[in-house]
Amino acid sequence: MDKEKLISEIEETFKNVKLEDGIGIFEAEELDACSSDKKLKQAKEKDRSWWRDWHYIEDKHLAYYTSPMCFMDSQGIKWALPAYMIFSLKNYDKSYFSIDTTIYAIERGAIGKDKKDFYTLGQKRVIAKFLVFMVEVGEDFVDTDSAKMALDKEWSKYL
Repeated sequence: MDKEKLISEIEETFKNVKLEDGIGIFEAEELDACSSDKKLKQAKEKDRSWWRDWHYIEDKHLAYYTSPMCFMDSQGIKWALPAYMIFSLKNYDKSYFSIDTTIYAIERGAIGKDKKDFYTLGQKRVIAKFLVFMVEVGEDFVDTDSAKMALDKEWSKYL
């Protein structure tokens, strides 16, 4: 599978996804820390001022914030997932824990605690292709067992 072609597919398929009122990366980190309402509000505002859409999320943040999708709602995950998938494709052979946590989020259905599925069929298809890529090339680098389980459990039907 061609990595650059898959990155282009992710960019095209998720190009119009916005955070809207979803939980972003900074807010998720504050939820993880059980922060005050004031800090949560500041983090929510920071998510919206830093990143007008997911294309603006810098790799350094994707590498550093390894588990925000555990604390996001479904809209937040849908917004952050394409950035994390592209980061993972570009860096799968490095030791970034956020790559495995991206796979784990997909294994859990790529939805938040609110259990809402906002994905289009095309987005589900590209998520499945991402998992296939990780299984094909990631054996020595990423949790391919979890990627395989995600495919077997849910995502292979979109290929």
